[in-house]
Amino acid sequence: MAITQEELKLQVTQQDNFVERLQAEKKVLLNKVRQEGFELGVRSSSKLSYKEFRHFERVAPLASALDDEVLDYLWSFLDLKDYPQDARLDADFAYLLEVDPQSRVIFAQGWLEGVLSVWQTIKAQVENVQ
Repeated sequence: MAITQEELKLQVTQQDNFVERLQAEKKVLLNKVRQEGFELGVRSSSKLSYKEFRHFERVAPLASALDDEVLDYLWSFLDLKDYPQDARLDADFAYLLEVDPQSRVIFAQGWLEGVLSVWQTIKAQVENVQ
């Protein structure tokens, strides 16, 4: 019986390590999702107008409340801007957005961060109208 208890303890410890490893892998994947969104935001920002930059600047605080449908809105917005679909995502990467609702939100948040990083870089020059 003592051996069985020790074996059970070992299994639980191994299971804890397994969970920790999976959590670490998930964190790495979600960081990659955010980075992909950020990069798309930077690339696609050239299609945005002054009014749109200002709009995204105003709504940025609401990004934490996005739901998983936000990606559909983002794709529709990029369609309106004639941003090419083949320039949005690497085909090998797209599956991540399909399987996990959280990844769609994080991708859109990353996109917004990318757009706003471009805006912060050029804002002073744009606002300095003489």
